[in-house]
Amino acid sequence: MKDYKAIWDNLSTSFNNAAFYVCCIEDEAEIRRNGAITAEFLRSALQITPADRVLEIGCGVARIGRELAQYCGQWHGADISGNMITYARQRTDHLPNVFLYELPDSSLRIFPDNYFDCVYSSIVFMHLDKIDVFNYIREAYRVLKPAGRAYFDTYNLLAQGAWEEFLKLANLFFSSPDRPGHISQFSTPQEFSKFMVEAGFTVLHINDKDPQLVTALVRKEPAPDEPHAEEELTRRPEAATPHTAKPVQSDSTYQHGQPASAGSASSAPAPAPRPDSHLSAYDSLTAYARHLESEVNRKNGAISELEERIRHLEKELIEARRPRLPWKRRR
Repeated sequence: MKDYKAIWDNLSTSFNNAAFYVCCIEDEAEIRRNGAITAEFLRSALQITPADRVLEIGCGVARIGRELAQYCGQWHGADISGNMITYARQRTDHLPNVFLYELPDSSLRIFPDNYFDCVYSSIVFMHLDKIDVFNYIREAYRVLKPAGRAYFDTYNLLAQGAWEEFLKLANLFFSSPDRPGHISQFSTPQEFSKFMVEAGFTVLHINDKDPQLVTALVRKEPAPDEPHAEEELTRRPEAATPHTAKPVQSDSTYQHGQPASAGSASSAPAPAPRPDSHLSAYDSLTAYARHLESEVNRKNGAISELEERIRHLEKELIEARRPRLPWKRRR
């Protein structure tokens, strides 16, 4: 099993490094602009309201969460990396309805059943092995309330742009002992849909028209005999154990922060209108897929430039270590 905690802690030893590996952006103003685009899309696609409790899987530096928190009652960000949580806390400490967790492992076991109204994960699954992707989807279903909504995305292997990227990685790291632990992974629309259905979700929309990505908008159907979680949050976990939420059972009270007051909820911007059908959400999904395409292209370009710089430095290092022969004396 991959040690994702070590992998992402090593990639996030500074804020600039963390921001680069999250979105290839280091400028705070640009991070906020980029996060606002995603937040607005998620507010529309997931029909987020000021009363909703929202969870992000793989929140990173809270690129999305800082901007999305204003639209919901509570925003909860979970990440496997303690470093990422530290930077996320620095960027959101002024927001009273933000709650952060360093996950102890690749699961959501610290959260009770039927607890969140919305769950999402964006530009994260492409860095995980398939078993871990499916487990997070299955866990997202568990922690969602009945009628809860979820959004996920990853690379689409059947897309031409993604296939070229896959071949590049395959040729570069096929026999290399230095294969990165966060190397990009790929899925297909059929596989992604299968994961959703087997986890229990009703698939509202699978978008496979993007040149690189496949995106999924899904719902947990209500079950009349399924009880809702009644747990309320009254204390932040970091007050007891920095960065790390304590594991809880689904039938116990999970306390980790003051829930948003009625005043703070009412002061949030009005939610996106709930359409009579999911067509407007589909339109938002398509528009956001185009945005993701440009972001992924930019990220791939930045990674390619970084790889070229690394290769250049490796050549310089080899040259520096090469034995130098003494100059021949002139006769």
